[in-house]
Amino acid sequence: MLCNTNSLIVPHAPQVRYNNGEDYTPLEGVLITTSPASSTALTDAEGKFAFDKVFEGEVAITARKKDYLSNSVSVAVYEEETTALTFYLLKDEKDVGWVTIYDPVPGNGAVDQQTSFSFKWKVDQQNKGKELDYTVYYFESGSIVQQIAGENLIVQEVVVDGLNYNTTYFWYVVAKHEGNIVANSPTWSFKTKVSEESGN
Repeated sequence: MLCNTNSLIVPHAPQVRYNNGEDYTPLEGVLITTSPASSTALTDAEGKFAFDKVFEGEVAITARKKDYLSNSVSVAVYEEETTALTFYLLKDEKDVGWVTIYDPVPGNGAVDQQTSFSFKWKVDQQNKGKELDYTVYYFESGSIVQQIAGENLIVQEVVVDGLNYNTTYFWYVVAKHEGNIVANSPTWSFKTKVSEESGN
């Protein structure tokens, strides 16, 4: 079952509404956190919440609720602008509990990166006895073609090479348990360095 979330991010005060994806009734009691950390909130009986203040720029929003798998998305918060997004929470059929993927290397927005290096990330999970494996996707800015840096990984690191110089890339990690997706990381970005030979 999917939990469909329509949300609006307004300057310094995210307002999000969570609906049950099965019958579209409001979903109460979803725990919402942000990174960079600002505060936490729970959705009310109407499936809504609001923060008094968040940082401008890239903000990762994570949602957790008992009997549902956690999920995270990255959103851009701009002053005097509103951003719309949709959140999905999957029913936790395997008792995996919440899973959070965080602390990427390279960090979100990193620049001057090599064209060959290792993606790294950290994972926090509620039920540590549940074995996870990971698939890492990346793609160039402006492209709809995703490439796989590694799949069915049991370590939280994978080497990527053959990247283009002076190019912005996006990447994210998908965690699975017994072949089922249990968590997605936010989508992070980085930019490779300028070629020393061409200067481009």
